[in-house]
Amino acid sequence: MQQLQVHKAVQTFICSGWKIQTMGLDEIHDSVAIIIHHIERRSLLFVRQFRPAIYFNRVYAGGEQEVPPVGTAIDGDPRLGLTVELCAGIVDKEKPLAEIAAEEVQEECGFNVSASDLERVSTFRTGVGTTGSMQTIFYAKVTEAMRLSKGGGNPAEGEYIETVEVPISQLYDFILDESIPKPTGCAFGVSWFLKEKLRPSFVEVMRQNYLQIAVVSSGITLFAMLTAVGICSLRK
Repeated sequence: MQQLQVHKAVQTFICSGWKIQTMGLDEIHDSVAIIIHHIERRSLLFVRQFRPAIYFNRVYAGGEQEVPPVGTAIDGDPRLGLTVELCAGIVDKEKPLAEIAAEEVQEECGFNVSASDLERVSTFRTGVGTTGSMQTIFYAKVTEAMRLSKGGGNPAEGEYIETVEVPISQLYDFILDESIPKPTGCAFGVSWFLKEKLRPSFVEVMRQNYLQIAVVSSGITLFAMLTAVGICSLRK
């Protein structure tokens, strides 16, 4: 850590080598977030990034360490400030929200998606105790054919972002794993996906399996009936 800064009562960090961008209360924007479903790999894609507030809470909130004065160099472990979140970005352009969301998917995760292909999920308040901003969540499906780059964010904006892939089979355990710092919106996005996108396919699979079982059961029943009739005929 290079520097601790205070701006409009918001205490943030600039991480050495990562160039973490700071933001004050007067610069808070609404945002978009995207549930990215990689349909070929049967997984959801998230982003891992450094959050100054998380680092501050984990290192200094307990009172065991004294908060350094503004401008003091900090010799800390940046990994203590990492979180796993939905791909997201602030609304700082005069564009439709879907277009901003599509740009964030390409910038952070490297996939070229069309704004018209995004499905709007919901809009809700975030940071109700501090910022009161609005966040709109979208759902996107991607394939490897849509990949343009490895993503990683925009270096010009001071972003350090790593893509994280979680298989669908592990999603429920992922959102309940308290060892992985994640915001509520991330858990909501996963829960929505499991209910709205995974459940219908699961029900269809179960329906097909039931039909197959019913056919097999009917065949066994018919065979048993014919066998019984045959045995009765032989006895006569």
